[in-house]
Amino acid sequence: MRPPRGVCVLACALAGALLLTGCGGDTPSRPERVVLQPVAAQGPDPFTRSTVTVPSTPPAPATTAGGRPRSVSGGTPGLYGGVQGVAGCDVERQIALLTADRAKAAAFARAEGVAASAVPGHLRALTPVVLRADTRVTDHGYRDGRATARQAVLQAGTAVLVDDRGVPRLRCACGNPLRPPTATPGEPSPRSLPWPDYRPGQVVVVTPAPHALTLLTLVDVVTRAWIERGPGPDASRDRALPAPAWAVTSPAPAPRAGGVPPPARRPMSPAAPARRPQE
Repeated sequence: MRPPRGVCVLACALAGALLLTGCGGDTPSRPERVVLQPVAAQGPDPFTRSTVTVPSTPPAPATTAGGRPRSVSGGTPGLYGGVQGVAGCDVERQIALLTADRAKAAAFARAEGVAASAVPGHLRALTPVVLRADTRVTDHGYRDGRATARQAVLQAGTAVLVDDRGVPRLRCACGNPLRPPTATPGEPSPRSLPWPDYRPGQVVVVTPAPHALTLLTLVDVVTRAWIERGPGPDASRDRALPAPAWAVTSPAPAPRAGGVPPPARRPMSPAAPARRPQE
């Protein structure tokens, strides 16, 4: 038995509408706006108050070409900075601020992909560093009891916590969970005010190192010396390092496109850690 002609017409109309709007009935997707997050600004919808413990002076800008972010491995020596012997983020205070609010801790855990009960251990496994290049991320604000994802560029000089693959997971100025960015190119939000040195060609996207990192090779943001930091929030065991061969004259050589120094000759990994100074 054939259905009435009116039913067929209605079904076709509904199918066409779904193709145009998606199953959820939303409007056609458009490139997502990117929020620019200066070092000194906490940003919209923070999870917590700031727990930053290091100077937030952005490094000198680099001259680069091109207009799209460049992918950089999280294990690249010199990608991040810090201050020798000083953790850039007070992790215990961060844990206290998050766990004081059960709903906030649950939202944070969902954004980070961990159980709510695992949040303290998750944060204690992260390492405090300072960005040395403007960095694209997926930032999660806290609004109406849940985490809201948005694309963002964090200014060089921003204090973050990174995981064992060198990927940013938390911004210390606001406690917001961070994840890798989406593939959409996006444009800066009209409500964002770019910093004077912002250039799209200087933005980097951090990709996970191929192996879990036992050491991070950083540039001291105060002395410009090279230092070595183990995983976790304890910076008291930081060690000084000699400058790499490609940085004999300066710990911040002329960067390649993307705003970070070229990689060392050997990647940092459990099988090939950075060389320690002779004692």
